[in-house]
Amino acid sequence: MTQASGAEPASDRSILHVLNRLAFGPTLEDFRRVKAIGVERYIAEQLDPDNIPESYELRWRLAALDTLRLNAVQLREMYGPLRPLRGFKPSDELVRAQRERSRIVVQQVTEARILRAVLSRRQLQEVMVDFWYNHFNVFAGKELDDLWIGDYEQRAIRPFVLGRFRDLLFAVTKHPAMLVYLDNTLSEAPKSPDAKGSRAGLNENFARELMELHTLGADGGYTQEDVVT
Repeated sequence: MTQASGAEPASDRSILHVLNRLAFGPTLEDFRRVKAIGVERYIAEQLDPDNIPESYELRWRLAALDTLRLNAVQLREMYGPLRPLRGFKPSDELVRAQRERSRIVVQQVTEARILRAVLSRRQLQEVMVDFWYNHFNVFAGKELDDLWIGDYEQRAIRPFVLGRFRDLLFAVTKHPAMLVYLDNTLSEAPKSPDAKGSRAGLNENFARELMELHTLGADGGYTQEDVVT
């Protein structure tokens, strides 16, 4: 694709401006791309990331990060904390070894983010993944979320960053990483037979944060009835 016939070539200043807005800063490759096809076509191209081929280097380096291919259930089974089973109780040494082994998951997620930010040709998508992950943030230090943040980004955020907010919202609120982070795993129906002890009943944190932080805002007009419904 080349710049439209008769179109005035983009100035270096305008190219740098668009790359600083739509990308993690300009690279020589991106600069030459915008120079060749023009700002408008570059923006249109970035809005359709599935049709932008990634470089061999990025694909090769991401392929080496094997935990990125696992879903939430597989990550729990392979890297989750060891628990006693009938007739077997893991030793403290085994528990520590499994905890150490599980660190590879966060390490590979972090490496993948850096690789994509630096090497991806789909720069707008990467910028928006970063933006929406910050908006719908989860904490790797809470329970199993250290295992699930990569799957959360890959399945609940990345596919929806250039689409409808409604679809993104549904995806993040149903992912186990968000359910754990906002304590929805502790919530029980008040009259449920299982609602016993100090944690009995509804945990309002999930619903309250969904409306206050993620959608309507602190003065968004929602009521206590909305929270518990």
